[in-house]
Amino acid sequence: MLSWLRRSASARRDHDQADSSSWNPSGWWWCLEHGRVENPPDAPGHRRLGPYPSAAEAENWRDGLDRRNERWDEEDRRWAGEDR
Repeated sequence: MLSWLRRSASARRDHDQADSSSWNPSGWWWCLEHGRVENPPDAPGHRRLGPYPSAAEAENWRDGLDRRNERWDEEDRRWAGEDR
């Protein structure tokens, strides 16, 4: 299994796109250092976001963050009694 992981990791370094069919025991990460989706992660924890359930969700992490922040802002406005 270790040899499979090494081959998989080296193959991923050669490609910018994540392979969503790869073995995924614990999720996908967005690497802030390399600017790409990784599984397994290739950077320390403080340089990555995740885990995400899929490569696509990791790649689109900012969209999810923006949607969450908009939802929270709307909840704050409603709580404060501002109807916009």
